[in-house]
Formats: sequence, structure tokens, C-alpha cells
Amino acid sequence: MFPRLAYLHLGLEPPQGDLYAIPGLEEHRAGAKAGLSALLSTKAEMQRLSPEVKEKLPPGWTARRLRDAVATKHPALVPLFGTDFALDLMALESRIMVAVLLDLMRQRIPALPQHDGMQVPASREEEVREAMRKASLAVTGREIQVVRKAI
Repeated sequence: MFPRLAYLHLGLEPPQGDLYAIPGLEEHRAGAKAGLSALLSTKAEMQRLSPEVKEKLPPGWTARRLRDAVATKHPALVPLFGTDFALDLMALESRIMVAVLLDLMRQRIPALPQHDGMQVPASREEEVREAMRKASLAVTGREIQVVRKAI
């Protein structure tokens, strides 16, 4: 959700496909996700990898290599690196999720929020998808793609 919201903030459409398919990290999606979040969470240019990010990346990866790889996939997001913009993204994501939960409560649909997703009864999936689309449109001005993930 972070890269998708970052693109929306910039007034841009995100690229199609998996936004965490970073060159060189195709087999390390968790590392790509953690690395992109780290780049958006620092107050200055990232000089070194945190232990949490480093353990999710292939051996030999550095902060510079990660930045360059992410910049190759997402050049439009580079101006947000080192700006501590992740807190704004978290707040935006929370506003969307609260709007979804309130809508689902009104519809009496049980839901368990999980970061940027919801665990809901399969029989109510379409109603939940619609609630998520409406909430993203209301909060961001754009519909955010809703994807079903198996747990």
C-alpha cells in the first residue's frame, strides 16, 4: 500500500503489477517491501541498512544498492526518499481503513483489519471490496486496487 499511496500523493498512477518487484530482489519480496518502507522512513539519505531490513535482503546488499534498485523501479518516488514521509503514508492508510471499518459496521459485516487489508467472511467479499473502493476514493480521491490475498 505504501508505494501505491506515495504515487497517489504525487498525483501519479502507479505502475502495473507488483510494486515490490524490485530488480535483483525478485526472490526477496519481504526485503523489497521493508527496504522501500525504510527509504521512505528516514529523515536523511539512508547510509546503512537496519538489521531488520538487512536480514531480509540477499547477502552483500548495501543501503546504496537498495536505493539504486528501488529508484530503478520507482524513479518518481525518489524525491520522497529521506523525507520521513512514511508517517504520512501510515496516517493515510489508517484513515482509509477506519472508513472501511465504519462502513462495514453499518452493514453489519464482521471484519478484522490487518494493516492494509481486512479478514472478512468469504460470503461478503464483494461488499467488502466495494467498501474498500469507496473508502479509498473518499480519502484519496482515487480508487485503490483491491486484491484478494489468501491467508
